[in-house]
Amino acid sequence: MKNQCVLVTAKGGSENLKLVEQDISEPKLGQVRIKILATGVSSADILMREGVYPVDPPSFPFVPGYDIVGIIDKCGDGVKKFQVGQKVAALTKIGGYAKFINLSENDLVLMPDGLDPIEAVAVILNYLTAYQILHRIAEVKAGEKVLLYAAAGGVGTAFLQLGQLAGLEMYGTASPGKHQTITELGATPIDYRNGNVEEKIKSLTGDGVDVVLDSIGGENCFRSYQTLRPQGRIVTFGASFILHGQAEPDLQEVFFWWRASLALNLISKDKQVLTYAISTFKQEHHGWYLEDLTTLLKLLAEKKIQPLIDKTMSLSEAREAHHLLDTQAVRGKIVLLP
Repeated sequence: MKNQCVLVTAKGGSENLKLVEQDISEPKLGQVRIKILATGVSSADILMREGVYPVDPPSFPFVPGYDIVGIIDKCGDGVKKFQVGQKVAALTKIGGYAKFINLSENDLVLMPDGLDPIEAVAVILNYLTAYQILHRIAEVKAGEKVLLYAAAGGVGTAFLQLGQLAGLEMYGTASPGKHQTITELGATPIDYRNGNVEEKIKSLTGDGVDVVLDSIGGENCFRSYQTLRPQGRIVTFGASFILHGQAEPDLQEVFFWWRASLALNLISKDKQVLTYAISTFKQEHHGWYLEDLTTLLKLLAEKKIQPLIDKTMSLSEAREAHHLLDTQAVRGKIVLLP
């Protein structure tokens, strides 16, 4: 039996994605083999493909895919928590664009009965990122004002929904064609292409915001700093700036701006710059990873959150899925169905 998967063969554009067949490997000690039902496409996949993912990047060639939902197909020796036939969810970082994957049982969360795999997989990376940034990093409180960049994407819409549940006053940047999405999720849209975002925030709020959620990175962090009220905090958790406006993305530039943004902490004790990387946070706080993902899947089962799905595509369409993300033509999440 063969495992069909998508390989990123070399650093560069979406043309470097290739659908291949490989032998199915057996699960090792403590692992289970999972037949994947759905896997998400994310901006992290794009950063890895371009060779500018800043935290422990994979070597080429590799199979992308940061999150999966599937059915346990086989258990390796020593597996005690799960059994064949159970539906599970996991944050994988890589390996999701495939029909099968072997994972440690310690990284799996059991799926509640009746969940749609497409909706469930859209929760894993996006909502876990948003939930942990809001509650573990920024430690938001009801009534606080929050500015969110790229608010109409998969992670952005997760922030907006979870922000509503937390009682936050949300402001989200997006192009005008996506403003209705932001409004429908209870936030105030801001057109970042027309005018100064900092001035608009001051006009809307009077004295700025308590929290800025910045997935853009680079010099945008310095603009974000200007929108903060006293005791405000910025959480940087991405580097999408590196993918737009230059022909050759450079990882060293990512590190330069990351260090520069943290240096803002030396300017004032009244404002704080915090960072978040989901893979590192998972390693350092593995119990929180399991607890928070379980909480989010329960919220989905209770219909308290509703992931926005842009479209579903097949593994053979992974190249097109990446192209759509490259061109910022996505609202919500793209999900691949192996």
